[in-house]
Amino acid sequence: MKNGIIVRNAKKEDIRQIAEILVEDWKTAYRGIIDSDYLDSMSVDSRYEIEIKRYEKYIVAADAEMILGYAWLETAEDEPADCEVIALYVRYSERNNGIGKLLMRYAMNHFRETGKKKMIVWCLKENHESRKFYEKIGGREFRTGSHHWGGQEYEMISYLYDLGQQQWTENQIRTN
Repeated sequence: MKNGIIVRNAKKEDIRQIAEILVEDWKTAYRGIIDSDYLDSMSVDSRYEIEIKRYEKYIVAADAEMILGYAWLETAEDEPADCEVIALYVRYSERNNGIGKLLMRYAMNHFRETGKKKMIVWCLKENHESRKFYEKIGGREFRTGSHHWGGQEYEMISYLYDLGQQQWTENQIRTN
């Protein structure tokens, strides 16, 4: 992991970079999974208008120059868990540098400190890279569902984390 990365609450001035990360990640990671017309229609400007309405629910991983990744944290509703990471994205150029793990560790510790017991994360069933990541950091497959984007339905899978058992240290996050 690069030195000098901090995790903090998102600020209004981070929104443009958050929108850039989301659009880049979707167009790259979901190509071949999500309909190409839908992906091609995504723009940073339109995502900016969406993200500005909810950025206060985000945490970001940043260095001195830019936002490297972000996560959207929520209290879970209609789930077997009491908290949820709704979205987790890392700049493609920064993948495999431990930033996703850092964001997940922060989320888990934050939820644990607020008395939460179980955390859930949903991802596209065909997104094997993300699934491997969630499994590697201790998530266990829980259930499947679906979500609509661009008029099409996509299979989703959830991962459940027991926050009472998931204790990460700095050393573990760097070596896993």
